[in-house]
Amino acid sequence: MRSFEVKHVQVSKRDGAYVYRRRVPVSLAGLIEKPHFIKTLGHTEAEALIAYGRYHQEVEHIIALGRNGVTGLSPREQQERLKALLREWGADPTGPGRDDNEQTWRGEAAAKLVDRYQDPHTGRYEGVPEADAAIAAALLGGVSKEAPEPTIRDAFKFYLEENAKALPEQRKKQEQRLARAELQLIAAVGEDKPISKLTKEDARKWRNMRVVAGKAPETVRRERNDICAVIALARSELDAAGINPFSELILPKAKVSRQKQRVALPPEVVEGVYNALSGQRRDLLQIWTLLDFTGARPSEISQLQVGEIIVDHPIPHVVIQERDDRTLKTSWSTREVPLVGAALQAAAQVVRGVNDPTAPAFPRFYGEGGMDRLSQALKRRIRALTKDKRHVPYSLRHNMKDRMRAKEIFQDTARAIQGHAYTGGEDAAYGGPASLEQKRDALVKALGGYRESPKEGGLGPQFGDLCKRREAQCRKAAVRSLPKCAGSKLNSVASPCTVHCFESLRC
Repeated sequence: MRSFEVKHVQVSKRDGAYVYRRRVPVSLAGLIEKPHFIKTLGHTEAEALIAYGRYHQEVEHIIALGRNGVTGLSPREQQERLKALLREWGADPTGPGRDDNEQTWRGEAAAKLVDRYQDPHTGRYEGVPEADAAIAAALLGGVSKEAPEPTIRDAFKFYLEENAKALPEQRKKQEQRLARAELQLIAAVGEDKPISKLTKEDARKWRNMRVVAGKAPETVRRERNDICAVIALARSELDAAGINPFSELILPKAKVSRQKQRVALPPEVVEGVYNALSGQRRDLLQIWTLLDFTGARPSEISQLQVGEIIVDHPIPHVVIQERDDRTLKTSWSTREVPLVGAALQAAAQVVRGVNDPTAPAFPRFYGEGGMDRLSQALKRRIRALTKDKRHVPYSLRHNMKDRMRAKEIFQDTARAIQGHAYTGGEDAAYGGPASLEQKRDALVKALGGYRESPKEGGLGPQFGDLCKRREAQCRKAAVRSLPKCAGSKLNSVASPCTVHCFESLRC
């Protein structure tokens, strides 16, 4: 059963069948007269996997019906829940019944729901709750075979199902962002309108509402892009007719250019943050140093594992890559970034004494909520030195970009260091990536002795030679015996020699 790990599925001890078993909630006691949902999915993993998805979805619809009823839903959502309920009862979901027996019990069940609302004198049904009326109608005649037109709510729900972020923290933020966009759009047009009925006037109403609410042009543009993507997917996958009225919507112009929305940090602010972090917990200073000397994104540094910090190497570097628990902005973001100067010293401190390559390099800021904690911690130090809202931790990427421009670093090498996409065409399709050595030399040139980093042409001996020399010094002084690192098999966790070398010598 280990290779088939899905919710609510057990292997029968009697015949080895894969059985779906789930408790029926109390809220469904009046509709489902049994304690559990039980269904045999198959006798092999393959059979069970095929049957699981559809049946699990039906049970989810029924449970949602018991929790929230069938009111306040889009026609498509209501149809799905009623179909699931009829199937659970063993009834034909799209007709009044397959035979006389089914039609009889369905009629009696419907009468049980609504008879209490019948006036004995007039015979009319009065005050029947919408939920009871919908279920009774489904019992008597089934639901339509044709799927109703998708509405705004249907489109947003489907978009999330198809494009859900893999990581829980990212998915939560995505759900919150799209939920806000859905509510704002429905509020602007006045109802949960079918996608095919949305007009350019509706789009302008939404835009004007967001502008009146005081939203910045950049925010309005991001929200428009979300809505546009949702509608486009509904048209292509849910067969929603009509135009996409948001695709060519005229938006308010940004007050400042995109280039000026975030700017490099002034030297006194960068230095002030270094001073503010010195003497405090080491991890925040290490992250700030790595951001400053690599030009990487804050999330790329905070989510590193120890095994991705390679200091026992002729060209020490960090490996920025996707993992099961970590995504990157684009495929271009996957890269190796050399460590020079203070960044190498900070990296050596991080990996010192840690033997697990999968351990978080910065546990306080790793995983769910870690990026928010890091952003708040660094912003607090920055705000104490500047009130300019364009100055944020991400600004250090702009500092690095400015350094590389000033030293006329080859553009492709600069992109490779910062994980930026190529311009497309031949630039993106031809040739191999910049080498680690090219990137190291570019960083040394760009940094140009900044905070005691190496100067161009002043790298001195290779890292392995430096380790050899330091090892000999250690042995001569009888301090301790250290293993060779030069020429050793490259590994992701620093050897004692590596750490000792770079805590003793600046290179």
